[in-house]
Amino acid sequence: MHNLAEVTIKNFKSCQATFLRLEPFTALVGYNNAGKSNCLTAIQWLIRKSSFSEKDFYDESQPIEVIATIKGISNELLDLMPLNQKKSIEEQIVNGELKIRRLQEKPNAKVSEIKLSVWDSISNDWIPNPTGIDNAIMILLPEPIRIGAMENAAEDAAKSKTTTTIGKLLAEILAPLKATHEAELNQHLNEVESRISSEGSQRFGEIGLIDNGVNLKINDLFPGMSVRLHFDTPNIDDLIKAGTLKVFEGQGSGRDFQSYGHGAQRSIQIALIQYLAEIKRKSNNQLSTTLLLIDEPELYLHPFAIEQVRESLLTLSKNGYQIIISTHSAQMITAEGAETTLLIRKNANTGTYSRTRLVDAIQNVVPNSTHQMEQLFSLTHSTQLLFAENVILTEGKTEFRLLPFLFKNISGLTMGQEKHALVAQNGVNDTQKSLAILNEMDLPTKAICDLDYCFNGAITHNFLLVNDSDILALKGILQNISQAKGITINANTGLPQKNQNITVAKAYEILASETNAIPLIDSLHAKMKAQSIWIWKKGAIEAHLGTVSKTENEWLRFKQDVLNNGMSATCTDYQGVVDLVAWLRS
Repeated sequence: MHNLAEVTIKNFKSCQATFLRLEPFTALVGYNNAGKSNCLTAIQWLIRKSSFSEKDFYDESQPIEVIATIKGISNELLDLMPLNQKKSIEEQIVNGELKIRRLQEKPNAKVSEIKLSVWDSISNDWIPNPTGIDNAIMILLPEPIRIGAMENAAEDAAKSKTTTTIGKLLAEILAPLKATHEAELNQHLNEVESRISSEGSQRFGEIGLIDNGVNLKINDLFPGMSVRLHFDTPNIDDLIKAGTLKVFEGQGSGRDFQSYGHGAQRSIQIALIQYLAEIKRKSNNQLSTTLLLIDEPELYLHPFAIEQVRESLLTLSKNGYQIIISTHSAQMITAEGAETTLLIRKNANTGTYSRTRLVDAIQNVVPNSTHQMEQLFSLTHSTQLLFAENVILTEGKTEFRLLPFLFKNISGLTMGQEKHALVAQNGVNDTQKSLAILNEMDLPTKAICDLDYCFNGAITHNFLLVNDSDILALKGILQNISQAKGITINANTGLPQKNQNITVAKAYEILASETNAIPLIDSLHAKMKAQSIWIWKKGAIEAHLGTVSKTENEWLRFKQDVLNNGMSATCTDYQGVVDLVAWLRS
């Protein structure tokens, strides 16, 4: 299926120079006023031109310009076009790709002055307004359906136009309905026509009386002239295109769609889209691609309904529709869809822009395809990072379970209120790559690791030198206390290894309690913190909290103790936890 693959929006409202990379299903995620709706409106304008006013121009001295690349154009699709339309674009299609541009030079321009151009790779320039180009594009990308956050729900679901959902739905059912019932309906319509038409053979007597009365007056003024009342009878196409919705509750009479609240309107509107998706899935024979642009499809819907809507839109995206939505709901994005979701942001210098997509960031940072997939799985299953301004990577289960509780208890705010996303990694060895990937996406990220990371991963990942003086000194201390403390040291690495009595984690906890090790660990902590990694000075979070295991029962016990006795009385190292929360918030 062909679709819009790349779009650049220039000088439209907050979109000074906004570049979007699009898929058959693309979600735009961003906070209010980031410019998501502006992006949808600009894409709509590319296909359905209208005249923008002064308020739509970022800079009135410059034109509004939308440039797009359409990919996947097949010869079969071109053959559907009239010959003159096909000729207007086929020479500019290279490897199934066509580049087009819509341009409005000044505010309030006449619609006829808003031209569509095609990029010519031979002359390396735009060909302005080729003959038939608008009609050719309309075959590739018919009239888009635009559904706003709520303001046009009544029109979209209750008025039959080529741009509305119900209009599209009626268009889909028109052909089979005509084939099955046209003869029957025409018989009835002919009966109606014979009674109300001026040429009807069985005109109602009341109509004839009116005609006679009027004609008596006309003959006084214009002898020989007469009139007859005439009523046009609709044909089957007129009837279907005039379709609308009446809403019924129980056995009561039908009410207008507009008389219901937003929740009911949105549910009905989305139900139409779902049914349209079902029809498309069954037919699956459409060659053109229709753009479906929706602001916040999840609005006013309960969680289960949101999931149903998402799946319907995904179905449409595989059956003749390209779906572009703005959303504030993680439920609208699957783990698979997270990789191509666009994070829309805005700042004073560049206006609205799209951060690097997760899939592109991984491609740039992790060239190995196997590890790419592992990394992608780890990060995309934390879709909340798409809605955050800051990301916190955790290594252990205890952090993931208890950090939100600790954060709120100390700061008085939830992590979500401060736009932190908490992401559990598959393992500490992913720390460096995860930091690099999220940095590539321009997402500020911090990681929390156990002390042992300094002795292994931090060196492998180039956060610390292999001959770091603090590491060497701490290895010496481990060697010195190993026999007395019952710690087994690996002869090759000089680091603890598990024995029957002491785990590796416990060995580092013992090391952290040694007086001469504390300043060395403080030094390591500072070095790592400067690189956005928090190291637990006492070995692991459990030593700071006073928990004895990594189990749900122990985490529940800790929370209950905090609720009963307070955080400072419960935590073994309350100040260390306070320092962590302050660092995360800084």
